[in-house]
Amino acid sequence: MKLVSIAGKAERLNEAITACLRSGVFHIENAGKLLGTAEDSGGRTDNNPYAEPLKALMELNLRQIDMSAAAGDADYSPAYILTETRRISDRLHDVREALTELRTRITDFESASIHLKHLTGSDVDLGELTKCRHIQHRFGRMPEESMKKLEYYSDDGFIFQVYHTAHEYVWGFYFATQERIQAADAIMKSLLFEQYALPEELSGTPEQALQELQIKLTESKAKLEKLEKEEAEIYSSEAKSLASMYRCAKYQNEVSKLRSQCILTSEKFNLMGYVPDADKETFDKALRQLDDLSVTYEEPWTNSKVQPPVRLKNGWFTKPFGMFVEMYGLPNYNGYNPTTFVAITYTLLFGIMFGDLGQGLLLALIGFLLHKKMNFELGAVMSRIGISSAVFGTLYGSVFGFEEMLDPMYESLGISFLPLKAMENTNTIIFGAVGIGAAIIIISMLVNICVRLKNRNYEEGIFSNNGIAGLLFFSSMLLLIVGLVADVHLVPTGVIVAVAAVTLILMFFREPLGHWMAHKHYEFPGMGDFIASNFFECFEFLIGYTSNTISFIRVGGFVFSHAGLMGVVMLLADMIGKDHMSVLTVIIGNLFVMGLEGLIVGIQVLRLEFYEIFSRCYDGDGKPFQPITVTFDDFSEAVQSEQAAKA
Repeated sequence: MKLVSIAGKAERLNEAITACLRSGVFHIENAGKLLGTAEDSGGRTDNNPYAEPLKALMELNLRQIDMSAAAGDADYSPAYILTETRRISDRLHDVREALTELRTRITDFESASIHLKHLTGSDVDLGELTKCRHIQHRFGRMPEESMKKLEYYSDDGFIFQVYHTAHEYVWGFYFATQERIQAADAIMKSLLFEQYALPEELSGTPEQALQELQIKLTESKAKLEKLEKEEAEIYSSEAKSLASMYRCAKYQNEVSKLRSQCILTSEKFNLMGYVPDADKETFDKALRQLDDLSVTYEEPWTNSKVQPPVRLKNGWFTKPFGMFVEMYGLPNYNGYNPTTFVAITYTLLFGIMFGDLGQGLLLALIGFLLHKKMNFELGAVMSRIGISSAVFGTLYGSVFGFEEMLDPMYESLGISFLPLKAMENTNTIIFGAVGIGAAIIIISMLVNICVRLKNRNYEEGIFSNNGIAGLLFFSSMLLLIVGLVADVHLVPTGVIVAVAAVTLILMFFREPLGHWMAHKHYEFPGMGDFIASNFFECFEFLIGYTSNTISFIRVGGFVFSHAGLMGVVMLLADMIGKDHMSVLTVIIGNLFVMGLEGLIVGIQVLRLEFYEIFSRCYDGDGKPFQPITVTFDDFSEAVQSEQAAKA
């Protein structure tokens, strides 16, 4: 990144922001925060002249307008947009009111039709009910079990008449005098009565009313279709004007909001942000058309309160794995980009856990096609891990689950230890998985040490459980275990125990030692609190070393799982017999194992990356590079304002 400072006359600020927007490579920052000044930013959003016109346009429901219909980037004044918006709104007013009323009416008719079906067969005259002056009625339903409770209210001055029973509900009317209707309403509500309002214009029996309602519903839908067509014609005739005005208002609205990130006085402005070094020429070209601007580039201020943004730069092989890093969090600007480490370890571990030559090549092919044809980002990852799966499948001798297919090849080559049969080499695979896990943990610690020492964080880099002290302690414990299990003593046991003891003491006193090396004052919390907290933290470190290492046993476990699942598929195929059904069983079984186990293995490897690797050497507290842009298809008023708030 390059830190860009743009200065010029105050009246040219909008032009400068517009040029930065059109460049597509400028990440704006709050100039006041970067410079650490107390100056007030001049571009307040409450003085935004395009806020009201944009709000008026948004009220016109522009989702049915094609924004590409706009004739270029026209420039309109706020007054003109408001006048034109009111004119179009007036054209739509009567139609939209009629549409709202008609849609409500149709909804009521449809609801009434559903409820009237529960009254068919009765001879009640709905028209006569509405004419009653002294008797009030309510229509609805309540649970059938509430009918038993209704007997307790037989003397409360109302009557409930049941007309239909279905699905554990009863439908009907209850009647009461005007004086008693409120009390009846309260009682029926306690009995879970659900009231439904019927249209007042209904008359005759429920069957007659239902027929009349269906006629009105058909007529209303025909009117609705006519009005919707009329509304669409108005939008169509005004589409070009609406699209142009919306683009102008949205663009100028965002420019006004971005002014709040600048330092603005009565005479000059200062606009600051970041541009990728590779896009510097593109940015220069966008600003070249403006005169009287001072543009300076410098290295990012990494000691500033405002953290520089990050855009990962990765090679061809590692680039697709950047999505996993972004899921966890980007590194800070001076941090470590773990994408290469993730790409290597993820590919390696997936291949070990899902080793099959045929399935691996098929997975790679599917991933390649998904990435090329559908631009599916995960497809690029699938193509890489598929190749790894094929390589380890070759070592295991497995081709679509056929474990003996590659045996003749290795016999002809005279390689006796290959293929590595999973079920015949359990100890090798389990100890190998633990060994790979230990090696990855050690590499993670080395990465952490380099990053922390680079940033002069001596407590984490030297004395922490993932620093030099932790690395020596973990390595000494590994040597001790190897000596006990394999009876191979590479280093004298006394030396190993001494190193482990010294490094454990260093981890216990990591905080005061780290402050001492950084020449910082350490506030001693008290002897009791210090001993208790550090004792339990060191105990947690010991548990963590053990659990993190053992966690890699799952790598070997999935080798057995894959072999076992394919063994079941082959057993089913043999039971069916040697015909087309057997071949179909093998095909379906392979597809099932690829889908199910491939997904599970992918998730488990990602878990190992996040919890066993990233937790040791990576923070993920960086800020993403977000060039300021204006979008015209979200119909929202807060796009750049969100970025401004974050800045």
